[in-house]
Amino acid sequence: MKKTIVVMSALIIGCATVKAQKTSFGIKAGAQQNNLTMRYESDGDWQRNNITGAGFHVGGLADISLADHISVQPAVLFNSKGSVYSSDAKIKMLAIDIPVNFLYKTGGFFLGLGPNLSYGISAKTTGEGEAQDWYKKYPVGEGDEEKSMLKRFEIGANLTMGYQFKNNILISTNYTQGVGNISNIEESGPGKIRTRQVGISIGYMFGK
Repeated sequence: MKKTIVVMSALIIGCATVKAQKTSFGIKAGAQQNNLTMRYESDGDWQRNNITGAGFHVGGLADISLADHISVQPAVLFNSKGSVYSSDAKIKMLAIDIPVNFLYKTGGFFLGLGPNLSYGISAKTTGEGEAQDWYKKYPVGEGDEEKSMLKRFEIGANLTMGYQFKNNILISTNYTQGVGNISNIEESGPGKIRTRQVGISIGYMFGK
């Protein structure tokens, strides 16, 4: 995980250094549909549970030109990934996401993809029963080894498309799929947990 962070940081810094004179900055915010997929073993069979709910994101981005029609667009976003269990209970997840999308542009349209690094700030259940912190360590299994239910870091993949108007306002849709298992207690809880988001954003680019 540390190697992944170093590689992504080096990529962003390297691109900015090469094309600093063609870099612009902006802000964006939006809403998304969140999906939390849990797979767990029950009586020898693997069961699957999908939990969905609404969330939002807000943050800043940079657009770094690499060549004609090609740019890289890193962003730092505060992301609400809350998902609903039922009408009475939900899990509230907050994270910092760092997507790095490579874009192809033609006219005002753009299409891109790239990796996403997510760091979990908070993950708590509310509603039914006692609230539980999914990042807090609890005794698990034999020997009462303490583990949190979730890992804080998650690697994902992005797909985005949108349009930037001449007045520098941009709109975009995005899809982010977690590719790693963030369950930290495979032996005594959900064996696999992954997140997924489908959203829409509106933003503004400065200095273009």
